[in-house]
Amino acid sequence: MKPRATGSVIVGVCAAVGALVLVACPAVAVEAVYPVEHAKRAFVTRVWSRVKGFFRGSSAAAENVRLRREVDALAILRGDVERLEAENARLRRGLSLVEKAPETWLAAGVLARVGGATGACDGLRVDRGSLAGVAKGAVVAVPEGLVGRVVSVTPHTSLVAPLTDPAVKAHCRVEGDGRVRGILSGGTEDALVLRSLQGSLSGASPVARARVFTSGLGGVFPPGLVIGTWIQLNTNANSVVTGEVLPAVEFSTLEEVFIRRAK
Repeated sequence: MKPRATGSVIVGVCAAVGALVLVACPAVAVEAVYPVEHAKRAFVTRVWSRVKGFFRGSSAAAENVRLRREVDALAILRGDVERLEAENARLRRGLSLVEKAPETWLAAGVLARVGGATGACDGLRVDRGSLAGVAKGAVVAVPEGLVGRVVSVTPHTSLVAPLTDPAVKAHCRVEGDGRVRGILSGGTEDALVLRSLQGSLSGASPVARARVFTSGLGGVFPPGLVIGTWIQLNTNANSVVTGEVLPAVEFSTLEEVFIRRAK
């Protein structure tokens, strides 16, 4: 017989014998494939599971980074929304002030802050002047409260002296049953001073955080403009009693004011 034919016969005989063994002894067949199955399981358990775990861990880490970035982006977006809402509220208050008397109040942007030797704000230079109808002595306010008065005017600008300037005096009243009145004159951006106090001070002082308004007396400032909130009574070495008032306006952050034009 030819070698190729002989090989075919041998393969056929082996196959027949293997088939007979599988039929006669199934356990032998199971044991024969056990090493292969065991090696496969060991590979899956010890190697492939770790590989999958590595990729899953990398994927989870990447997902965490992505989620953190999204949270940070949402936080920034929320901050932008809050700032826009605050700006919108400020603009609405300003619009409300103008709408109440459209021919009386004139909006003006702050060009510069004029500082003194101590660094305090001694004045605000704004972008409205005589050409816009602004006159010396005009009242200046914002929706939060009274700012001060115009002390000098050019065709296109005005200089505003704030309430912290001792030369700016406003007759005020403190809300409540005490009917406490006084003249606001000078102070700092943190505490204005109410002098020449009159009213019921013999008993308890005005309620803390009571609001302070212009009274309208003297004809300089219209009544009802907010000055700030009452803090406390102070007595100096000469037994002079004054009131301390927290201003309603943050003078150092003003960007726009409203000037009251003569009717």
